[in-house]
Amino acid sequence: MTRRAVAILAGSTLVIGIWVLLFPSQVRVCLGPLNVTPESCRAAMGLPPATDWDRFASGPGPVLIVAVIGYAAIGLWAVRRRRQRAGL
Repeated sequence: MTRRAVAILAGSTLVIGIWVLLFPSQVRVCLGPLNVTPESCRAAMGLPPATDWDRFASGPGPVLIVAVIGYAAIGLWAVRRRRQRAGL
């Protein structure tokens, strides 16, 4: 891979890491003491019961999907560019 592709990979990894750290789901901030479950925390905050979509969206799933698609696109772009330049 080229230096540009490596820089893009590193930058996107940094952006994803910052996103995960700065934007936790609503329930994660409530969990802490023992015997507190996500369901009881949602009830205490006045939120409706969690659906499958809520569980997926609050977990690492969306971030992982975006990362895998982005990294695959960058890798394919690097391979295609190398072929166009005849391996130079």
